[in-house]
Amino acid sequence: MAFSLFAAGSLKKSLPSFIEHYQQQTKEKWVLTFGPAGLLRERIEQGETCHLFLSADKANSQQLVDKGIASTFAPFIANQLCITAKKACVNEADNWLSLLANPLLTLAISTPKADPSGDYSWQFFDKIEKEMPQLGQQLKERACSLVGGKHSIAIPNGEIAAHYLITSQHTDLFIGYQHYQSQLRQYPELKVFDIPANFNITALYCATLIHSDADKLYQALLSFCAQQYFIENGFLPLNQ
Repeated sequence: MAFSLFAAGSLKKSLPSFIEHYQQQTKEKWVLTFGPAGLLRERIEQGETCHLFLSADKANSQQLVDKGIASTFAPFIANQLCITAKKACVNEADNWLSLLANPLLTLAISTPKADPSGDYSWQFFDKIEKEMPQLGQQLKERACSLVGGKHSIAIPNGEIAAHYLITSQHTDLFIGYQHYQSQLRQYPELKVFDIPANFNITALYCATLIHSDADKLYQALLSFCAQQYFIENGFLPLNQ
């Protein structure tokens, strides 16, 4: 029997090799489906077969538990946001804030509600609004939700959204997950900016147990060894 695992798209580069190793150890067979966590949660609610769900947030997991579809969930790894810019748009004196505040630059994010990355971007804007009134609201009005929705731009397989959207002239700036930083910094046409801790948002990725047959993999994902594996792939420890 093959088990079904639905997972946030941001795990697409790191999760398959972990699952491959797990399958070799346990002889279980898993079929992986990746996508925006909010849209995957909707598919589960509509009755698609899924034994274990890995969401990029707690809210989608909690919703499945509240509806009696999932039995439990727990965070297994963390992430944060960063800003990727088209290098040609960056002056020597620029920083993350000056770029965001520049109304001449186009700004893109993931789709709120459908993709947790978009929700985190809006939470980031809320933090900016508290410190710099009007700027956070202006960013919400300027930000275009280009990925992570039902009818979003299709990102080619193997591409990172920030790189593809910027180099294909869809946007000048993109707010996305920081675990892509090491890959994005390899592109000379891009410049990646860290967001200070007091403004950044911590994303807690949660494993969500939908069927008891998936408990062995659920427990494996919560282990210290699994956390170390994801940290090696750019994610952050839960206690950071």
